[in-house]
Amino acid sequence: MTEFKLIFFAFCQFYMRHKGLLILFVLGFSLGTALISAIFGLNLEASKRYSNSSALLAVPVTHFIKPNLGTERLPVTVRQQLSRQTETQFEVVLEGRVQLESGKWLNIRGVNLLHWISQSGAGKKEANYNEVGSQASPLFDTIYLDPKLIARLDANRLDLSGVSYAVSPIEGLGFQALMDISLADKLLNAQGEVSYLEVFNLDDAAEHVLTELLTGQARVERADAQAFDTLSGPFFFNLQALALLGYIVGAFLSFNAIKLAFSSRAAQLKQLYLLGCQPIKLKQAMFIELGTLGLLCAYFGALLGVTLANILVVDVTQVLRSFYQLDRSLTVELDWTMVALGFALNTAVLSIFFLSNRLSEMIKHKLVFWLCLAALCVGAVLLALLAQSKLVALLLCAVILLIFFCITPGIISKVFSCQWPTNSVLVLWLKADSQGQIKSLLSAVLATLMAMGAAIGMLVMVKSFSQTLDGHLENRLSADLYVRPAIVSSSMHHTLEQMTEIERVGVYWQARSEVIREQDAVPIKLLSFGRDAHLHQQVKLLGGKAVTSDHLSSKTGAIAPCLVNEPGWRIYGLDVAQVVQVQQGNKQFSCQITGIFYDYGEQEATLLTTTGVIESSDFNYQAFGFSLTLAPDVDINDMTKYLVEELSIDSTQISINKVFKQYAKQLFENTFSVTHALNLFIMLIALFGVWVSFLTLGRQQLQQMATLQTLGVTRAQLLAAKLGQTLIILLVTIALAIPLGILLGWVLLTYVMPLAFGWSMAMVLDWWGILAFSLVVLVLAMIVGTLPMLRLLKRNIADSVAQL
Repeated sequence: MTEFKLIFFAFCQFYMRHKGLLILFVLGFSLGTALISAIFGLNLEASKRYSNSSALLAVPVTHFIKPNLGTERLPVTVRQQLSRQTETQFEVVLEGRVQLESGKWLNIRGVNLLHWISQSGAGKKEANYNEVGSQASPLFDTIYLDPKLIARLDANRLDLSGVSYAVSPIEGLGFQALMDISLADKLLNAQGEVSYLEVFNLDDAAEHVLTELLTGQARVERADAQAFDTLSGPFFFNLQALALLGYIVGAFLSFNAIKLAFSSRAAQLKQLYLLGCQPIKLKQAMFIELGTLGLLCAYFGALLGVTLANILVVDVTQVLRSFYQLDRSLTVELDWTMVALGFALNTAVLSIFFLSNRLSEMIKHKLVFWLCLAALCVGAVLLALLAQSKLVALLLCAVILLIFFCITPGIISKVFSCQWPTNSVLVLWLKADSQGQIKSLLSAVLATLMAMGAAIGMLVMVKSFSQTLDGHLENRLSADLYVRPAIVSSSMHHTLEQMTEIERVGVYWQARSEVIREQDAVPIKLLSFGRDAHLHQQVKLLGGKAVTSDHLSSKTGAIAPCLVNEPGWRIYGLDVAQVVQVQQGNKQFSCQITGIFYDYGEQEATLLTTTGVIESSDFNYQAFGFSLTLAPDVDINDMTKYLVEELSIDSTQISINKVFKQYAKQLFENTFSVTHALNLFIMLIALFGVWVSFLTLGRQQLQQMATLQTLGVTRAQLLAAKLGQTLIILLVTIALAIPLGILLGWVLLTYVMPLAFGWSMAMVLDWWGILAFSLVVLVLAMIVGTLPMLRLLKRNIADSVAQL
């Protein structure tokens, strides 16, 4: 034990003398761990969203009882039937939207607030409710809102249906207002019906009994098998992959610190050995030291990750609500699993560092190097041919990165070893000096290469998706006006069709149903835009083909034709010529798939058919509104005014084509706000690595620069030479990062997007955007690379010479 004390005392003294080294080590791993922890925390909170009931009681929800497909609420009889079964514990939930007198819409959720009072041992939040609920009237007439939502509404009371209700703040409610179910029933005029029931502590046997009991009346679903878990998986998978990339960039910073620490402590370890410390004890002490630092970095990174996650949570929640049916708010808190994940990654990276020294020695042999490079190239080709899953596609990205990692040092060395057209002694010294310094700068170069490659790849994907989406929205939202009245009636439809000013009247019908297969049932949306093919021209089939009567006209009365969207084909395996059974409750019909249509932004399986098929099947459906294509000479403003005055349609329920497209595109752009934030964070880590590497390199060359200055080289000449060296290295790095980013973008578009999201699109290269981004990175990297040099050149020459 005395031996360990001596060793650790010596190690601590080393870090006390080299505080910057310790900060660099901790910062590198902490920044990388922060990205991993942020995305892991968001995913963890999303997976734990049912750990509490809707009434915020600390009771995990295991199952839901939901209305039959095609209906919005559970009948009163279902709740009455379950109330007689005392072994089934459940909570009632009523959800809906109400319009405030200010014109804004509010999502509300009604629950049984009496359970807050009756629950014993409730947490802090429930204690607050008990205080509020000490008087019966405030409890049942109070609307509880998240403080952020209260600030957005800027109101201490809400006016609904001519009645003013008190508002009380509760953290963590998110976008929904919470109230007693009696008040929600009154506001929504539900007449005792509820949206769904939350069931607690239901095992498999009880689930089977409950399913048999409610057959035909309601559906029993597991909490861990909701649509959100299926749909949001690819979104979090891609974010986790990007965060892992950021972690690797951060690890390069710590590699610098580790190298410096080991080289600086070589003499110290030798002295400890001479003092009698056993080599095995020294190794054990080093492992304990690095393990302690790894745990410390994991903890600090998790704290920073929680902060970052809560900054991103607004954008993430908006995306998850819009596209992935998230029904709860997310508030990320520190969890021990975040620290454990960070510690495991840090340990793995430190282990790789110890192995990397031996690997680097082996790869120095030209034959071994070329064999490794050839193996990576062959592996990349095989992965490109065999990629059938998201993991394989991301493995292809990793192999491409490794290929560029292999060739980058050689290319940079070649630039400085080739013949330069100059006889300047200073330039030739710099050329020779650079060949020896490439190894010291390699970690910063590779980190910048990786960060820029990932950012350019994301730029390529975003630009391709944006352009594809523009074309998709141009086709899909081709009508002039979109009308969504409070009540959609057949008489209004007939009135609009009879108007000479309107050329075409389309509808939007949606029926929730499922496709029954031998092995499973696939939840689908059954859509229709009208009664025949000419009302579906806004839909484009794969290859850009138009929908014809052959796709939607029935050739046999028994089987209806339908189209499937691209995600339904790619993700769920619904293919052309298949005859599928579409079922809603106890109603069903047969449908033959006649084509596949593009459906960007949608991940659910969707079948498209005519309104006649939905009506003849007797399915329950929602009619959302009408799409109006006006005659050539009709003014949109005049038509809008006519709809408001003559048909009594509220102006807020009418959207013109341009506004609707802007709103739709804004929703899609929000999906990339998180990736842009992560890219920015990764680039900042890489730039910090450039600064540290050049600072370290400058200190190593301090004596050489002092010698040159004593020989007559001015500070300006020396600074210009070092800036030229920095510029050449960065230009070569950027020149390699651009093809790397394009290749990564190609993999994302060709493999990851179709496999993960079910969308295919052509690659679009925005050269001006790529070059502008590269120029910005070059300028920033030059600045951070120049600052350490300026600081060193300001030193007194005599002080530098004294160290020779």
